[in-house]
Amino acid sequence: MNAEVKRLHEDEDIQKTKGIYEYLLCKDKDPFAGRLLNLRVLDKRDKMAALSKQEGNCPICKQHFEFEEMEGDHIKPWGKGGHTIPDNCQMLCRDCNGKKTDKY
Repeated sequence: MNAEVKRLHEDEDIQKTKGIYEYLLCKDKDPFAGRLLNLRVLDKRDKMAALSKQEGNCPICKQHFEFEEMEGDHIKPWGKGGHTIPDNCQMLCRDCNGKKTDKY
């Protein structure tokens, strides 16, 4: 566990290190445990670029949505080694994003 704590302290995506221990204790049971670490979020510019690349379509349900109806998502979840970078950003409709949680 000490190696994992050290790795998380050094991770640039984590903005709130005081939640590391609680995160490690509940990450396998709580798909939203990453919120304890206040992870860096995808910025609006990256989200808009991703939506443009997707031609306004949710890659899961294939339906077309407006920007305001979608949410930025890490393609490879942060909890599985994904980073908050443009190449790891996709836009999902709210329904699909809510169902995805931490799958990869």
